[in-house]
Amino acid sequence: MHKKWFILPVGLIVLAGCTPADRTPIDETSKSANEQNTSSETSEQKEEKTDTLTKEEIAHLELLESLPEDANSKDWNLILVNNWKPLPDDFEPNLVEVEPDKEIDARIVEPFEEWISAGLEADHRLFFASGYRSVERQQNNYDNSISKFKQEGYTEEEAIAKTEEYIAIPKRSEHHTGLAVDIVDQQWIADGNSLTPDYDTQESQHWLLETMTDYGFILRYPEGAEALTDINYESWHFRYVGKENAQFIEEHELVLEEFIELLEERENL
Repeated sequence: MHKKWFILPVGLIVLAGCTPADRTPIDETSKSANEQNTSSETSEQKEEKTDTLTKEEIAHLELLESLPEDANSKDWNLILVNNWKPLPDDFEPNLVEVEPDKEIDARIVEPFEEWISAGLEADHRLFFASGYRSVERQQNNYDNSISKFKQEGYTEEEAIAKTEEYIAIPKRSEHHTGLAVDIVDQQWIADGNSLTPDYDTQESQHWLLETMTDYGFILRYPEGAEALTDINYESWHFRYVGKENAQFIEEHELVLEEFIELLEERENL
């Protein structure tokens, strides 16, 4: 997605120390001069390399340099699960029940509950629709959706395609991590609505977008990023990544896949 470029540190010319004239060997003087010439040439070559970078490449380098200093692509809050990167077989969720039959990762309970409480103070009665979801439960949701579409007259292939527009393939759902939360407001549900993109017509959704990074969350599947996430726009699906990471992702209009790719690029320099 991004080209990998880096600038080596400019070499320093090492000056030989002074010694009495009658004790300076000729070969040492020659060696010092050669070292100076080699160092000078290396510096010039590196400066030329810098001069050949395009504005886009320089901007990309600056973006890498501005990444959160302590962020690492292997951090627990940056685990990537999507349609081409399934949940690791040895993954063990660290769960706490925050509502009856609704669990999330224990490490995000505090920011999540603070966010919901702040919503109430802002006159938004939020509804926590879904958090952690086991692979087995995801498989049931997936199979039931396919069955429903087939009953409506779609072929098996069409039913699978329709299902995967909004339901992740089992073992490829972020909900398996305990770091994803589906949030709408209570009135939205009371009015007979469900988790649909047009939830973004509601003031509560706008408030969620305005405040999410304050609590370490991002909108995981933004509109227009389908080619990067392989998931259609979901106005209700938020993902915990940590406050500093979330602010960087929002500021630079990235999705999680892009952010992790940048971190990996920095780590491989």
